[in-house]
Amino acid sequence: MPQFGNADQALGAARLINNLYQEVIDKYPSHFKAYGAVPLPHVEAAILEGKRIMQELGFLGIAVNTVLENGQSLADPAFVPFFEAMDALGAIIYVHPTGCGAFSPMVTDYEQEWTVGAPIEDLLATVQLLKVDYPKRFPNLKFHMAHLGGGVSFQMQRLLDNYEDWHSFSHNPLTTLKKHFWFDTANFLEASLLHSQAILGQDRLLAGSDFPYFQDNKYSRSVLLYSTKHH
Repeated sequence: MPQFGNADQALGAARLINNLYQEVIDKYPSHFKAYGAVPLPHVEAAILEGKRIMQELGFLGIAVNTVLENGQSLADPAFVPFFEAMDALGAIIYVHPTGCGAFSPMVTDYEQEWTVGAPIEDLLATVQLLKVDYPKRFPNLKFHMAHLGGGVSFQMQRLLDNYEDWHSFSHNPLTTLKKHFWFDTANFLEASLLHSQAILGQDRLLAGSDFPYFQDNKYSRSVLLYSTKHH
């Protein structure tokens, strides 16, 4: 997602990206579909490009970052008009980390932005979206979270207990996740894949590779191992 202080520059960069995607799709229509880029935090420009992405280009949805470079969460009230507009279009919202280490010195001081920082961003974004009740407020949106949601299934009992005992969420988090969220399998460990399947349900999982971040066959090994054993 292009982030510039100038709204016109950010919009221009997003349109360049989306037009390049469209060229690839036009050339290989049976091979590719796309999530488009939008120029958040510039809400009006993001709505404008989001509408073009969905209505003119016919993309599946919108790709956004877990957090913006100024530290704003996707759950920031400033972005409500954007999500309202995308809800009206029935967009998929694909959420991916930035490598900022969740702006935590505990991550960044030790250069762990992509080892553990990325899934921490995924998990925080997932929980923040639950906390502000976006799935209920914008029921036509479908949220695609990267990397098995940062391992949200491993935190499920804690989320449920805090929901039941301390009302940390407005609605049951597991029920909400199983209705409004999907999680890609870019996690690379078979046991993690199986655990997420058991907690979230197989129908909530999407094939994901993280290619070309990892090399050789690492990007597909968990799915390949699962497929070999179970089919």
